[in-house]
Amino acid sequence: MKMNFLYLSRNNYYRLCILLCAFAIFLGGIIYILFRPSEVIFFYWFRTVGLDNWFNLARHKSLSLYQYLPEWIVFSFPNGLWAFAYALLITVIWSGSKSLSSYFWMVSIPVLVLGFEILQYAKVIPGTFCIQDITLGLAGLITGIQVGIKINKFKNHEKATE
Repeated sequence: MKMNFLYLSRNNYYRLCILLCAFAIFLGGIIYILFRPSEVIFFYWFRTVGLDNWFNLARHKSLSLYQYLPEWIVFSFPNGLWAFAYALLITVIWSGSKSLSSYFWMVSIPVLVLGFEILQYAKVIPGTFCIQDITLGLAGLITGIQVGIKINKFKNHEKATE
């Protein structure tokens, strides 16, 4: 049995991946919920399930923070966080696989991350094209892939030494 405090079992690498993904999605969601305009269709869900009172209270309490946040954090950072989470998850699951499915999933990362912005630019879907969304989406994508590769590298190293 290894006594190294940095030792993680293979299952713990997956837990680390899930934890990082969940944190990125949670933080992006909190930013979106607290600081984005409430007219966005996403907020209709809160009203539909009866969470609009909680939603309004949380947004009211966070108003004092809003003035200190740069616009890119409110409008582009959540996309970067979600891109990070998706890229990390797909990379940890499919990296190193030679199956046809793995190529589909790996290609889906940039397609999904950049596709929405490109479709907004072409006016195919509603929304505002933003170069900051692309920049932070790419940063999240690249970081998620790099972290996923590192997790797989450590996981595979531990597997080889078992």
